[in-house]
Amino acid sequence: MTESSRKILLVDGSHTFIKHVSQLLIPHYEIITALSTDEGLGLALEQLPDLIICGIELRDGSGHHFLMALRDDPRVAHIPFILIGNKDTKEDLRMAMNLGADDYLVQPLKRQDLLSGIRARLSRFAIFNNMRRAIETKQETGAGMPIPLVPADLQDKLSKTESRIIKLIAEGKNTKEIAQELYVSIKTVENHKYNIAHKLGLTGRNSLTEYVIKNIIQPYKRS
Repeated sequence: MTESSRKILLVDGSHTFIKHVSQLLIPHYEIITALSTDEGLGLALEQLPDLIICGIELRDGSGHHFLMALRDDPRVAHIPFILIGNKDTKEDLRMAMNLGADDYLVQPLKRQDLLSGIRARLSRFAIFNNMRRAIETKQETGAGMPIPLVPADLQDKLSKTESRIIKLIAEGKNTKEIAQELYVSIKTVENHKYNIAHKLGLTGRNSLTEYVIKNIIQPYKRS
């Protein structure tokens, strides 16, 4: 699939915001737009976009409400989601991630930052989506290992719960899905992920995901 054939759903209550972001993206992606949570959810279900970008203020609520509604619907919960905020604080970033956002950017948007963020989310989603299909195929056929294995040297550094979280990340599960699997809160999962990254000497928003791809998913795909 070429970049220009990727479909992005842009949701915000401001026509000005939608026009501005659309102008940044139209040369690169197909854009569909919505002004409210209800309209956004309807289009997400109908169009199944490759990615969703959402502002904070919608006609019938907030970007946080839309994100929660999206993650609560299993038909569209997997779609990568970038939340665009107005404040560049750790609290706002943590709230967005706790609700299930894949990235959090702050206005005023820089074209290159936005395009880089989109490409990174789409690339990561493609890798995890392929991983899920590979796992399902191996489970159905009984070929190979049914799920990615956490290397022994990595397990030695982590608690049993942390090792399980690494395995679930490798299976393509997002923070909310991991929380449901472990019967804990999203905040608890985020704390575990922070501790894992600290133990592995990782820094940066996506460093743990990149570590899992390089050290677990890619070796598994080659096996």
